[in-house]
Amino acid sequence: MKKLLYVLSAAALLVSCEKNSLQLPIDPITSGARLKLINAAPDISGVELAVGGKKLSGFTPTGITTTFAGNPVGVPYNNTFPSTGSNYAIVTPGQQAITISAPASTSAGSATVINTQNLTLEDNKYYSLFVAGAGAQPEVLLVNDNFEGAADPAKLYVRFINLIPGSTYDVALTTPNTTLATNLAYRAVSPFISIDAIAGPTFAFRLPGVATNVGTVQFTSSSAGRAVTVFLRGITGRTGTAAPGINVYVNR
Repeated sequence: MKKLLYVLSAAALLVSCEKNSLQLPIDPITSGARLKLINAAPDISGVELAVGGKKLSGFTPTGITTTFAGNPVGVPYNNTFPSTGSNYAIVTPGQQAITISAPASTSAGSATVINTQNLTLEDNKYYSLFVAGAGAQPEVLLVNDNFEGAADPAKLYVRFINLIPGSTYDVALTTPNTTLATNLAYRAVSPFISIDAIAGPTFAFRLPGVATNVGTVQFTSSSAGRAVTVFLRGITGRTGTAAPGINVYVNR
């Protein structure tokens, strides 16, 4: 009997080891529109996105206790959802009703609607949805992230978007000092530009024709083969957090 128990135990151990070593196949997502939300509106502390009446963006609520689910937290200013990496949310393609709101900090059930509109999102296409501008009712800008031609794995592909109302800027790579976009107006979007991939490229924005940097941002990850967006945000004449600034996120 002891011998039989030993054999059964050994067989169970073998099955357990084989089970833990299984390599399950990964099925990539091959359909759906890809969407990323960017909060570039300094007067809105956080924004939420709902698509088709269902909340898409989300962060861990604040004030959670054993008896309280907590208050909702929106995407903070100068942040993206999903994160600044190359992640996108998957949404059903076609015409979609979108709602952007600012969650209340003291009530889990209330929020202030900022913008509602219908957007047409195509299957297997990538989009960035920007919330930008001053005041409690900022503008919303949908941009097609068309980086299909960014195919050289040895290059860095970068585009520029100006989300500073009423101002025009040049945008440059600092080393080597190369202007990549000139006279970029508010809401203007450049195409993706191919540049040599370097470690930690730094981008700067300047008043047109002026060599002095207004602000800079460094892309810290490996740049080869990446497609990234550099965006200008803030309000001209403001100081502190709302002052004109620059940031970057990864498209691919």
